[in-house]
Amino acid sequence: DTNLLKFQPPKCRSMRLGNGMDTGDSTYKLGGQPIVSTTTEKDIGVTIDSDLNFGTHITNQVNKANRIMGIIRRSYTHLDINNFRLLFKALVRPHLEYARAVWNPHLRYHIEEIENVQRRATRQIPGLANLSYSERLRRLNMPTLAFRRLRGDIIEAHKILGGHYDHSVSGGLLTRSHVTHTRGHSSKLVRSETAHTNKRHHFFTQRIVSVWNALPESVVSAPTLHTFESRLDKHWTQHPLRWDHEASHEMRAAHRGTT
Repeated sequence: DTNLLKFQPPKCRSMRLGNGMDTGDSTYKLGGQPIVSTTTEKDIGVTIDSDLNFGTHITNQVNKANRIMGIIRRSYTHLDINNFRLLFKALVRPHLEYARAVWNPHLRYHIEEIENVQRRATRQIPGLANLSYSERLRRLNMPTLAFRRLRGDIIEAHKILGGHYDHSVSGGLLTRSHVTHTRGHSSKLVRSETAHTNKRHHFFTQRIVSVWNALPESVVSAPTLHTFESRLDKHWTQHPLRWDHEASHEMRAAHRGTT
């Protein structure tokens, strides 16, 4: 009202989130007009669903990526390794990675659903179809999408802690440990609150803590983002998730056991 920028009720939606919320037929109103309720809504490129497992978003992005991969197959009679790498990285993979820190999946079938796009795509390259998925990735020097999501999480953590974002927005997301006499590096994180639900347990601010704390001092103390990425890649050269996305299931099980 102060800035004469009033909400338009026909353009607004209401969504109930969380467990134990009111599931009655009550209707929210804005300016006396009812607001339509919804269970999914797209916001800044991410489809949010009321149960917060982002299944709708993942399915939509997987379908987009598969459609583009289909166009590539029909457009190129001979798809060699170099062309595939360029086309897949530029046209397909961005759909599977945009805002990944928000919707990073923890359910096995969602992880498989995303990885299958790259698995099927790499079979289209002559001479690689009969190789295992892990071997195809090694030949292409393209890590699993699960590994790239993990790497992206840690880079986002570095950006937040390094002040790359507006502090008024990101300042309270991650909490540094006040304990200095511990094993490991000097920038350890603590979970700011207890995760009472499985979904909350896998949110960005929860899932990255143990991974970040396991990094060596030489990586977390990198003075610039570029240096951090370089040192992280060198440290994770032999990471089990790099060529085998199924390692993520064992890693998550171990993570649950230490929480």
